[in-house]
Parts: sequence; structure tokens; C-alpha cells
Amino acid sequence: MATEGDLIAERYKLVRKVGSGAMGTVWQARDQLLRRDVAVKELLVRTGMTELETDEARNRAMREARIAARLHHPNVISIYDVVEYEGRPCLIMEYLPSSSLADLIAEHGVLPVGTVARIGAQIASALAAAHTAGIVHRDVKPANVLLTGDNVAKLTDFGISRADGDATLTAAGLLAGTPAYLPPEVAQGEDAIFASDVYALGAMLYAAVEGRPPFGTSDNAVALLHRIATEEVPPPEHAVPLTATLVWMLRRDPKHRPEAKEVQDALGSLAETMPAEMPAPAPVPAAPVEETAVIAETEPPDRRKMVAIALVVGAFVVAAVVVVYALNQPQPSITAGSSSSSGKPPTSATAPKGSTTTTGATTTTPSPTTTTPSTTTNAAPPPADVATQLVNAITDYYKLMPSDLTDGWNHMTADYQQNHAGGMAGYQSFWGGVASVQVTDVTATPPGTVVATITYHKKDGSTPVERTTFGMVQQDGIWKIASSSVA
Repeated sequence: MATEGDLIAERYKLVRKVGSGAMGTVWQARDQLLRRDVAVKELLVRTGMTELETDEARNRAMREARIAARLHHPNVISIYDVVEYEGRPCLIMEYLPSSSLADLIAEHGVLPVGTVARIGAQIASALAAAHTAGIVHRDVKPANVLLTGDNVAKLTDFGISRADGDATLTAAGLLAGTPAYLPPEVAQGEDAIFASDVYALGAMLYAAVEGRPPFGTSDNAVALLHRIATEEVPPPEHAVPLTATLVWMLRRDPKHRPEAKEVQDALGSLAETMPAEMPAPAPVPAAPVEETAVIAETEPPDRRKMVAIALVVGAFVVAAVVVVYALNQPQPSITAGSSSSSGKPPTSATAPKGSTTTTGATTTTPSPTTTTPSTTTNAAPPPADVATQLVNAITDYYKLMPSDLTDGWNHMTADYQQNHAGGMAGYQSFWGGVASVQVTDVTATPPGTVVATITYHKKDGSTPVERTTFGMVQQDGIWKIASSSVA
């Protein structure tokens, strides 16, 4: 084990320890040749490791250096060199006084949407560059995102990433990642792909705005993986106006997720409209070295639904639990809207400016419906169709009100029914005081955002008018209201 003052590779003098964990130790060091500060990541090679395990540790260091060297991006931590010290591999990296997104979440809990959008746009930019270079990161999580005092976010730790043309991480062809942020396909034993990074980024941003990952952080990683593989993502409650983008990123089918560049554009546009709600984290000289991996043996395609899962603390086995479980039936899709089969960002639609929909207990004046000729395959509707569907979903919902509460109730997600409408009793109580309702100026921006002006004609004679933003998701072939906020 290195100590303060040691000279690594006759060039890098260790100044002080800034972090440690199961994977090893991170030092602040001084490059004696170029006279600059660097970070030295000293990877552990434990006593008693077999020759194969020792080789794998060295290979991991080399692959992280080799893969990261392909990237030259302002939102990726640079790796300068890889050397050995007393038989242990050491990565020489960019030194960045910073704290991690995990630290920020731990300190503040739920983060403001504007802050999350800015961080997310930068990391999406880093992933877009990685994907262009043929690299899948495979472990996007808050601990691997570093934040500086001048609002710069950087992605780090490419130790379990995979690049085109590279060998697998180990001779056994192991899959790795952090349980809470794994996408469904990886939880079921499939190889991680570019879309898997997008899901992990979405899960990370979900955790930042909700205070927890989509399926929580259970100590029982096997049960957590089963939930990820089989259950729907709970709609976010605090993410408006980020909800639609998160739902897009967290779609169960990888083919229907956006590309990293599309996420960058969506989050960047959102961030430009929102104030800087939280100061940047105070610089802390630390680097994340926490490495909690879930490793599953790669099966042939016809057997990947029988997944062997081993929990590993660090990159090497200290204590492992292997559990085999079967996923025998096709699983339902997560709460998500339709998307173009190409995954390109959909266009927006607007209801005719002069059109209105007014409903009461006995009379209905339906609004004109805007239609767009379909030019799609059977796989998914074109972008314009999605936008039109969203507009119609809201106008059709308010056509039901207040006379058909039972049907209207089915146009909301279960979470929205209970946590926003207040259950059926609260729903009936609200609409019991409304004589009629009018919806105007309806606009939609896929994948799932609708904005409309709602005018309530109440039985007490009052007429409140609200400009409302809805977050929509598609469940069982129906667009449902998952969230709403009033400007």
C-alpha cells in the first residue's frame, strides 16, 4: 500500500489521500515533470488473489485507461497514464476538486428540477460522445458524476465500460453495474447497449428529483433486480416539467428510448428556461471510488431469462451470493408514451386556436379534432400522431367532466388517482362543485407533455381559470394523466 510522499513511476509524488473504498485508494499527487496536480487511483491487488484475479485487476485498469483515452470531452474525467507501483496498477487522472452528485443528493435530498436538468444535459453530452466512440459506460450513477464549484458536471469511472472491438471485462464474460440504476434488459441478463446508459441516466435523474431511484435502494439486490425486470416504473411526483423526458428515457423497450444526444437537447432546452435554483456544491477534494457491482454470467440468448446473479462489493469477490430465478412470461411495459420507431424527438401539436371544449352535466360541445395523415409502419405512430393523441387525450378527458366521473377516473394513473385526486372520494368532492368545464389553447410536446387552459364554471358562481401542464403516460393503450401543475 502506498503512503504519503511516495513517488509513483519516478514522477508522481503522493500528496494526500482523498478517497478510499473497496476498489482501492485515490490520492492527490504532484506531477514532478509537468508540475501539475493529478489524481492517482491505486487499485487494490489483495493478498491471496489468484493469478487470474490479479491479471483481471491489471486488465481492468488498462481497459479503463484505454477506453477513457478515446474520449476528449469537457464532461469526462481525463486519464493521462497507467503505471504500476509495487505490482499494483495505478491510473493517473485529471485532478478535480469536487463533490459527487451522490453527495449533493445526500445533503439536499430532493434537488430542484433546473439543477437536475443542467447536470443531466452535461452528462448526456458526455454519453453522446462516448456512444459516438463506440463506448457503453454501463455504470452511470450519482457516485460517478463529479460536480465542481463552477457548475461543471463530469462523468468518471469507465472501469466496467465496454467498447467496440474490446474483449469482455473478464474471461468469463461478466456483466456489471449498480443494481438501482440497471435497466430492465440488463437485469434480465442481456448485454448493456447505448440505450442502457440512457436508462441509467434517467434513473439517476429520477433519484435526484424524487430523492430515490425508481425502485428504491433495497439491500436485497436480487429482489431489486426482479422488480426492475418485471414492474413498471412509478411515475415521478416532483419532476414536472421533467416528467415527460424521464418517462421517455425510462421506457422498458430500449428501442423506444431517446439517444443520448436527444436527451442532451431536451434537458439543455429545459435548463435554459429555468433559474439556477441551487448554488453549485462547494469544492471538496474527493473522488468516488465506491464500486458496488452486480455480476451475472452471460447466458446464450435462449437462456437469458434464467439469470445467475452474484453480489460483489468492489470489482472482485469478497462475499458473493448467487441466486437463480426464472422470468418465464413476457413482462408489461413501463409507463411510457408512444414513440417514433426511429427514436427521433417528436414534434409538437396544437389544437385549433379558436377551438374550445365545454362540458356540463347534460350538454357537450366537442372540439374539432386535428388529424395528421399516418405514414408509419405498424411498430409506432409518427411524431405528429403522438402529439395529436396527446391533445385529444386531454380534450377527451374534459369532455367527460363532470357528468362521467367513472370513465374520467380511468384516464388517470393509479398514483395520480391517490396522491393528486385524493382518491375517489376527493375526486367526487371536487367535481361535485363544478357545473361545467371548458378547455382551450391545448398544445402538446411529445413524448408526454400537454399544456392547456382550463376554465371551471362552478356551482357557486365562481369561474377560476388555470393554465395547467400535464405529464402524460401510456398504459394499456390509453394516454393517462400522471402529473399536473398549475402555472
